[in-house]
Amino acid sequence: MIDVNEYLNNHQNEIKNIISSFDEKCTFSSHDFIEKFSQNHESDYIDMLIKYKKSGFAFRTVHSIIALYLSNNMDFFHIEKTSKIKSENVHGNLSIIQWWKRKATHNNVHKK
Repeated sequence: MIDVNEYLNNHQNEIKNIISSFDEKCTFSSHDFIEKFSQNHESDYIDMLIKYKKSGFAFRTVHSIIALYLSNNMDFFHIEKTSKIKSENVHGNLSIIQWWKRKATHNNVHKK
């Protein structure tokens, strides 16, 4: 079975690519990130969920681990927290989740 944190550590460059796909001027939610992550890593994402299947909270658990991973690695991924806002989860329920924004790159600082 896949260990979520180990998997994320082994796929940091792909995570950076997902984050860089978000517009630098806009915020994105943990749900937005997870949606793109699950599309790009569908089979492994399913394996992650299966690991927590018996808990009855597979989605919540895996999504929490992913969000915490982003939080613990903000500097590496050049992101920062903005606020916690309600967002619809995979079950259609509203939950309060973290929103993020990409940090401005040095290349954009000098643009006119």
